[in-house]
Amino acid sequence: MPLKIPARLPKRFNRVAGSAARTLARKTYAGHDRRTRRRHERMARWSRRAVRIGNVIASEFRMWLMLTGGGILIALAAVLLFAPFFDVRTIHIRRQDARIDLEEVQQTLSPLFRQRLVLVTRAQVGALLQDRYPDIERVEISKEYPSTLNVTIYTDPVVATINIDESDLPEPQGTGALLPLRQTGASLRLYVTDRGYFVTSPVPLTTAPLQQLTITDWGIRPQNRTRFLAPEFLQTVFRARDALRRDFGLEGGEVTLFVRAQEFHIRTEKGELWFDLQSPLSLQFQRLRELLKVVTFDQVTSYVDLRVSDKVIYK
Repeated sequence: MPLKIPARLPKRFNRVAGSAARTLARKTYAGHDRRTRRRHERMARWSRRAVRIGNVIASEFRMWLMLTGGGILIALAAVLLFAPFFDVRTIHIRRQDARIDLEEVQQTLSPLFRQRLVLVTRAQVGALLQDRYPDIERVEISKEYPSTLNVTIYTDPVVATINIDESDLPEPQGTGALLPLRQTGASLRLYVTDRGYFVTSPVPLTTAPLQQLTITDWGIRPQNRTRFLAPEFLQTVFRARDALRRDFGLEGGEVTLFVRAQEFHIRTEKGELWFDLQSPLSLQFQRLRELLKVVTFDQVTSYVDLRVSDKVIYK
């Protein structure tokens, strides 16, 4: 609605101003103070108008910026997903030890070639490797765009060397060739990992000293990368060895495992001690303490059998 044109008040509304009112009006609306105040008012109006126009421009700019950024992201995603320039063309393998053959790993990971690098996941790589290498502990990957995949393989640590007593192995049945446990011209080193996997290698897998385990009474010959010992079995053996050293001052030497019977023998400088998995290890050591109350290790010439529940047999 338009404003009406201003007009003077009728004379009947005019009032006679006194001297005090005129003095106040001059001080308030005339002179330098009035000009300063009017200038500040004009600057405030201009400032409010500039802020209002700036807000409109900023809102439009943000909208266009969001649209531009969204378009760039969509274009980038389309390029990464559909452009052949970002296919997997190179796979670099890093291994923890020599039991992993690099050429075999490259062949195992061959289904990843020509796939989009951005879509390759660690679970996908791990699933391909786990079928061929069950003794792998974990797999880490990193990507170098546009087309390089880095794969780092961590295997179960080896905790002991294996000596298989082949004299107790059954004779092979049927036709076909039997692979020997020793390679022609070079020794094939045998290990067991902390999860009980049997692994072989033509070169040493570690320089640290490892416990030697002698395996007997095998029903079948062990195959590379197969689990033949339960992790609990290995942990019990090592706990018994450490307890003998810590509590009795006996250094455990050769350890013989009877896999089917679920028992093991630890040879020390004072004789051989026989343990099994049927009763708790603490109870078997308690039997040994009870024996040492009546006899000494000097009286033991061959072995101490701690497997029987109601008595201890020694020779």
